[in-house]
Amino acid sequence: MTLDIQVPSMAIIDTKEQWNRAVNDFALQDVYYTYEYNEWNAKKEQGQAKLVHFQNSLGSVIYPFIIRKIDADIAGPPLYDITSAYGYGGPLISGDPGVLEEFRELFQAYCQNSNIVSEIVRMHPLLENAHYLKGYCTLQYIRKTTAVNLVGELSAIQQHYSHTAKRNIKKARSHQLYCRAVEKSDKNIGIFLKLYNETMQRKSAAYYYYFSEAQLEQQLADTAISKSHLLFVFHEEQVIAAAIVLTAKRFAHYHLGASDERYLSMRPNNLLFDFMVAFAKGKGCKTLHLGGGYQEGDSLFKYKSSFTNQNHYDYYLGTNIYQRDVYEKLAQLKGKANEGEGFFPIYRKP
Repeated sequence: MTLDIQVPSMAIIDTKEQWNRAVNDFALQDVYYTYEYNEWNAKKEQGQAKLVHFQNSLGSVIYPFIIRKIDADIAGPPLYDITSAYGYGGPLISGDPGVLEEFRELFQAYCQNSNIVSEIVRMHPLLENAHYLKGYCTLQYIRKTTAVNLVGELSAIQQHYSHTAKRNIKKARSHQLYCRAVEKSDKNIGIFLKLYNETMQRKSAAYYYYFSEAQLEQQLADTAISKSHLLFVFHEEQVIAAAIVLTAKRFAHYHLGASDERYLSMRPNNLLFDFMVAFAKGKGCKTLHLGGGYQEGDSLFKYKSSFTNQNHYDYYLGTNIYQRDVYEKLAQLKGKANEGEGFFPIYRKP
């Protein structure tokens, strides 16, 4: 692909119409690049969602990010940093990957001129965009994620489940459990949120993983290029497990899940995952991304992998420090100067 652009252009976009028009020009569209998805994340992060759209003769790049003001008692103009939305992101490329070289030069200049101290990017495992950013940021491997390849007959995909997964699906059916895609009504959203909060409490999840009802409604909003779906598992008339699935043209994502502890022995989650596979395939998606575990190779990852035939991807974080002196001063002011590596940016460590 060669664009008829002699002079590079870079626009910083923060309006819905322009944002989604830019995203729509890319073949590999995904929910994490939409205005709506980044907007609700920006509210949660108390920041502002922006999309940089770069073009030159080699191709195009879009990159959504959230810019946050840094609360610090330092003389001078306000300071900011950049983060990604919950989930995955990073640059989306159309054309020759060499387009990134000039893009990063101009974007770095933008960050320095905008008093942006640091940047953290949650790379997209399915797009494998971390591969293209070597040399442009510090890449940190986090863990494997796993996904179901939805190409082929459904029966063949299900045949590749592990023996344990197949046995537990059979057990769930023996208890007359059944799955349905339900309306995204206020009642059903409330049912999901109650079940989700109970699940997070059971797992002692960090505050970051909790959402208000308004935030959940925003996550369930459809966009021009993506849809959200609420899936329930029933025992008689009782909802005992649930999931939110996000679908776009090619990818489906297992976004959030919840279950009632009292019914786990009936294996509702196994039935739910099997239903999710068939559901995503029915929507025309080619890949269902289940994500990873809490840590590399933990029980959650092994459970998800029992449905994916070991179809794994690498998840990376990318980081940049644009103002090293200011970064270190912020770390000192927050009492984090000697904390070492492991949390970025260190001055935001709780």
